[in-house]
Amino acid sequence: MKVTNIAIKDFEVNIRTRRFQIIALLFIITSLGMIYSSKRLGISANLYETPFQMLFLSSFSNIFNYLISLSGILIGTTAISTELEKGTLRLIVSKPIHRDKVLLGKLLGGLLTLSITLSLFYTLTVVFALVLGVPLTRTDLIKFLVTLPFSLLYGLVFLNLGVLISIFAKKSKNAILLAVFTFLFFGFLLSIIAGVVAFAVAGLPPVPNIPENVTNLSEEQLEELFLKDPAYQSWLVGMATTAEKILYISPNYHYQEVIRMLFGGKPQISEVVSSLAYEESVVEDRPISESLSLIWQNILALMVMLLLPFPLAYTKFMKADLR
Repeated sequence: MKVTNIAIKDFEVNIRTRRFQIIALLFIITSLGMIYSSKRLGISANLYETPFQMLFLSSFSNIFNYLISLSGILIGTTAISTELEKGTLRLIVSKPIHRDKVLLGKLLGGLLTLSITLSLFYTLTVVFALVLGVPLTRTDLIKFLVTLPFSLLYGLVFLNLGVLISIFAKKSKNAILLAVFTFLFFGFLLSIIAGVVAFAVAGLPPVPNIPENVTNLSEEQLEELFLKDPAYQSWLVGMATTAEKILYISPNYHYQEVIRMLFGGKPQISEVVSSLAYEESVVEDRPISESLSLIWQNILALMVMLLLPFPLAYTKFMKADLR
């Protein structure tokens, strides 16, 4: 039995499962929801230049980010544990094939499954934009397509983590619980922890000079007073910088930065904070090659996170009792 045979068989099994159908449906709904929301709300002309920049630089893209990580880790989590429970894995390794080829075949099968779901999202997003009349410039289309390999890399990081969990947990129920916790930790808990630590380090925000007629100011005017105060902006930058250092261990953060930079987001936190305070553009015109030079560390971090679990998964799988 060859590695490709195991990969194709794993892919065929994956796409027949209810899990894959739900994931594919979620990608379709996310694609349609993002484009439809963009159509209805329009773009914040002061902050962004095009609808696609707004989609992938604002909170709209968070759902896409979470969906890739969740689908990657769920596909990987059941790769070993489910077959171990069914006894089919013991049957496979009884044939003249080494275990490392089984493991590689499982990873390739997951890669194929992930590629199909991501291709579906990218294709439908362009189709929905054309059908619903959301402006899509040639530059935006190129930037959007350039993000595809990085979305796949990001999904593979979680796929690899899922396979590692699958090997250690053995039982699929335990593996899924661990996978959901890992997804929640990187997607939500780490951000909360980073926020709390950053606040503890930065301390209370400075209070700007309050005018005598403060009681006549509306809530929006009072908020503007704080946001435009230089000392408050400096405090916000300090908070964001501290939180960023903690989030550096998260693949979600690195992927978000890759997407943000490729769509022209301003690289410095201080520039972004200042732009938001004065409702100026948070993007700048620059070629893709320059954006890539700004995110090489994020790409390198994702590659390290992809490769890091593999030796552990390989060693454990080689010695595992598959009965």
